[in-house]
Amino acid sequence: MVKKKTFGLPAGLPLADIVKEGEAEAGSFVMEILPIARIEPDPDNPRRLGLNPANPRELDAADPLYPRKKTALDGIEELAINIARFKVQQPIKVYRHDKGYRIVFGERRYLASILAGEKTIPAWVLPERPKFLRTLQFSENEHHDKLDAWERLESVRSVVDEFESYGEEEIRSATTLAELTGLKLSMANNYFDLIQGPDEVREALQSRAITNIQLAAEIAREPDSAKRRAALEAACSGGTSDRIRTVLKKAVAMPRSSSRGRPAKNVTLGKTANLVIVRRIVEAVLGDAYQEALGGEVHWNDFNSVTDAWKKLLAYLESVEGSAN
Repeated sequence: MVKKKTFGLPAGLPLADIVKEGEAEAGSFVMEILPIARIEPDPDNPRRLGLNPANPRELDAADPLYPRKKTALDGIEELAINIARFKVQQPIKVYRHDKGYRIVFGERRYLASILAGEKTIPAWVLPERPKFLRTLQFSENEHHDKLDAWERLESVRSVVDEFESYGEEEIRSATTLAELTGLKLSMANNYFDLIQGPDEVREALQSRAITNIQLAAEIAREPDSAKRRAALEAACSGGTSDRIRTVLKKAVAMPRSSSRGRPAKNVTLGKTANLVIVRRIVEAVLGDAYQEALGGEVHWNDFNSVTDAWKKLLAYLESVEGSAN
């Protein structure tokens, strides 16, 4: 039996530990009652409500994102009614920025307080920007089911960018992404393929032509650029998920079986032009043994490199089965 090895991330750096480290980096924090006028939203928070703090009710009906902003405003209006009656029960979290404060999370409570006519708001105050700010926000955002597909992708991508910007390990696989964020591997595969995939698919998510992460990832994995464009066109024209998947389907001719000739002594594993399929199989099968089996970096966009990785996978599995017997 193969001894499992720790794969990828240094010890102590899954999501929960990063959140603790990020807060610790900023030092101890205290709860204060702050003037709302000295607080501003984080302009780079992936969870962008898109409302103007100076006048949250000011919306432009011609804005392509008007329906989403209107939905967000309606929810904040309801929250404002509660705040007007009971005040803010759960403090927001901010850090000191310039001569004021910038929100880590709690933007809805902040905007609702403005609508309710409040002049102050309770807040947990960090003395400086946390090192892993985007990871803190990701942890908070994952508890909100109102994030749309684009915001979720941006939230994950911001965690990856932040993690790598501090000289930590480069996120080169969905397995590592799952370890970092705590996402299920299947969902991490979707996000990883979108982050690494074509810009045009991310643009379709950003414009909200596609509103489903799974469907977007399926399009991103399509190696045929013509089919990928056709699927995106179907999405932009309001096509259903079933219609878009139909565009992506390939007709595969199955070979006829024959009993003639010498008996087979090995198994032919077939061929594929979809490199993502190979990568997903390799990562799913190897898990913690990824580095031990492959022994180095795999260029997943290069057919020769992926073919070599596949051969190493088979050789590794055969060696494991041989030692087990």
